[in-house]
Amino acid sequence: MSAVLVLDPGCGFADLGRRLDARGWRVVDTAEQPLLPGEPEHATLELATGERLTYTFNPVCSLRVLDARPPLDADSLALLPIAGNESITAWLSASDERTLLRGVLAARVLSLTQLSPRLQALRSHASKAVSQAAAAADEQLAQVLAPAAQQLALASVDMIAEQLRPLLLALAQDPDGSIVASLRPKPEDYARAFVPGVVDAAREAYETLWSQPPRVPRMTRDCQLRCHLSPAGMLADGNVLSRHFPGGYRNIAQLLDPHRVWAAWKLIEPGHDAGMAYDGLVWLDDHWAWFPKPYRNLAHLLQPG
Repeated sequence: MSAVLVLDPGCGFADLGRRLDARGWRVVDTAEQPLLPGEPEHATLELATGERLTYTFNPVCSLRVLDARPPLDADSLALLPIAGNESITAWLSASDERTLLRGVLAARVLSLTQLSPRLQALRSHASKAVSQAAAAADEQLAQVLAPAAQQLALASVDMIAEQLRPLLLALAQDPDGSIVASLRPKPEDYARAFVPGVVDAAREAYETLWSQPPRVPRMTRDCQLRCHLSPAGMLADGNVLSRHFPGGYRNIAQLLDPHRVWAAWKLIEPGHDAGMAYDGLVWLDDHWAWFPKPYRNLAHLLQPG
């Protein structure tokens, strides 16, 4: 087990050595011929009991990092000028390019996922060094976030699916079409379900479709319902949620508000293996709206090639 620390840039290597010497740490290895005299780019410190510290220094932006195996004790930590999250956040807001770069690299080293929005903004920075470092850091943090985000998505859609099931079963028993009619998108729903650039085109496509409302053949009361949900942002590639949706969703996922949850479902009569498949329901804060087969009805909005 290890712990990574970012030090205040003003703490030179000699100062660090003096601070740790009081706790018995000794330098056992350093880089030869450092770019800055007295400031090795890497070094190793050890205790007589075998604990080890790996020190790295980036002379371009004065990023100083300690990797402690095992983590340092409280007394040793108290001797060090550690740069906390507030300092790193301030570095990311600096006008000085080197300070910005230090903040980007520190956020990456410490996996500060809460700083992802700032890193995303810096991907378009005028400095190539800053923009490239920000892109690399942002992509690494996205990998850190992905498993947690997927688990959260799974828990959320399971809860929403249980709330949706009664509606879908009622839809399969809709004698007069009133339930279908209740799912017709409201004028304001288009701006909620789709990204701004396609709202008007989506409205035109679905107002035409809803001029003759979708029909759901009536099923027996003991039919089997299979329901699957996914945030639109996860429909763009293959994963545990998107695999239950028609493949065409991958092509049009960028047209959907990424935070909205969409549903696909199938109704199967007893004794049958296949059934009727549907999709296009989307949860819009306080109600469901139905945009059947958006991968067909919005295909004309996709750029060729």
